[in-house]
Amino acid sequence: MPLLTKFLQVKRTPTDIFLLSLLVLLLIWQPFYLHQELNLFEWGLYLPGIDAISQGQVPYRDFFHLRGPFELYLPTIFMKAFGFRADILAAYFYLGTVLTMLVSVLIAYELIQQRVLLYSFALILVTRTFPRVVFTSWGGMRYAWGLLAVWCLIRFLKSDRPGWLVACGALAAIALLTSIEIGVIFLFAFIAVMVMSPSHRRGIGAFLSGFLLIGIPYGIYMLSQSAFMPYLHAQWTVVTHMQKTFLQTGRVPDTFPKFLHAVLLPFDKSFYKMTPIYSYIFFFYLYSWRWFNQRTTALDHAALAVAVYGLISFLTGFRNLWFVEYEMALQPEKIILFYLLGQFITGCSEEARFVKFKWLGVVLLAMVIISSVVYSTGRFITRFYKSSWMCQLTTHSDNGKAELINGSAVTSIDLPRLKNMTIPVWQAQDLEQLKTFIDVHVPPHEAVWMYPELADLHFILDRPWVGRFPMAILSWMDEGSFADYKMTLEKNPPRYAIVARMKQFYFNGPYFLVPSNRIKHEQMMQFLYNHYVIETQTPSYLVYRRVR
Repeated sequence: MPLLTKFLQVKRTPTDIFLLSLLVLLLIWQPFYLHQELNLFEWGLYLPGIDAISQGQVPYRDFFHLRGPFELYLPTIFMKAFGFRADILAAYFYLGTVLTMLVSVLIAYELIQQRVLLYSFALILVTRTFPRVVFTSWGGMRYAWGLLAVWCLIRFLKSDRPGWLVACGALAAIALLTSIEIGVIFLFAFIAVMVMSPSHRRGIGAFLSGFLLIGIPYGIYMLSQSAFMPYLHAQWTVVTHMQKTFLQTGRVPDTFPKFLHAVLLPFDKSFYKMTPIYSYIFFFYLYSWRWFNQRTTALDHAALAVAVYGLISFLTGFRNLWFVEYEMALQPEKIILFYLLGQFITGCSEEARFVKFKWLGVVLLAMVIISSVVYSTGRFITRFYKSSWMCQLTTHSDNGKAELINGSAVTSIDLPRLKNMTIPVWQAQDLEQLKTFIDVHVPPHEAVWMYPELADLHFILDRPWVGRFPMAILSWMDEGSFADYKMTLEKNPPRYAIVARMKQFYFNGPYFLVPSNRIKHEQMMQFLYNHYVIETQTPSYLVYRRVR
């Protein structure tokens, strides 16, 4: 027992940063990440804007984007460097997701003292929060910037060096200009730390200098390009109208009574989604007790930054409780969970009044390790293994390719803006037939109307869009924007339109639950039927030609 106790309480060392990072990289390496059914909707939120920026257009002034401008500028630079193709964007998202995981490990290293807890955390982090379905088309650097800012704040709290706050402020500005949600969440975490730790307020000036170092030059640029007010309007529209326009169809505890029901009653369908709340309850109880007793340390304030950031991320994740936003919001919570376990074990070992419970800390730590390994192994086998390098190594097969495409017949795709990918045959037929038709009938730089969610095709087919909305349905969020989109279309209708074969069950769900969405869609379809006829078709799309 003494030997076991000593082993379980070994402190982590700087070497563990390298080993933990290597462990995470090995777990999330997916050799078949380019073998997949293309997520054209998610790509459609980025690719047209990236293309427009590369041609000198300015976000918000010339086209609408759902989030911040840096969400487009950074992948534009990446694609310019490595290839201006959609598969390079997939690599960018993958690398961004990997970086997010690694930054979570760095933060955990700052808060968790016990080596075995740190490795147990890494297993849970990957198997519970890695977005294995959408890691090549969603998220990426958007989450990494916020966590990097948290890490720099923690480094300042533990070292008291203002340079860390300069970096923190710059990263906070980048986070805000990438996603206003991530940026604002971090600012709340920063403010919470400054309020609770007066001795660190002298660093606010350093933080502001870093923040303004990024914010002022880009603000001046936006003003000079007449893009600042359109940017504010776009952000306001998204914040105030998006959730009202595109409703959450899964069960969400969206009222306080429902929230309590989900948190307190295990038989509630959402209960297991609510369990992270208990980590935050225990943390804030512990922090409050130490604060009122004047026993807080730099480590406590560092944990506070993670807890506030994680709690707000968790609460905002309710809008997509059954999607990957929720899982990504669990990353800070897992850090806090293992931090609490470490604090409990340390208390049992070092606090005189708790020494008699030392055995309980050892038992708890052993249970955490065993459960982490068992849970992570099971989840890895069922959700990761067949598409991992381990499967390829141990079976000498390429089963992962079929797994990523759900057993569909597959083929490689070779288009100027989409290469090196293996995709379903039907999807390849769609894109190849559309590319052939457009190259023959539509000159370069002539707009094609893509409706309703086909923004990705503007990039793949290399043809511009109508008005300011590559993704037509995003104009539904604002009446003025939709009226402008409709007027532009009516004033100068393109010669050709590509329309997705309607999935009515899908539109009747998240979209047509809002009556105004149905009205807008019907207006667009009526305009299509009045002015266009079907010219040709592919497995998933109808190509229309304007006749009047």
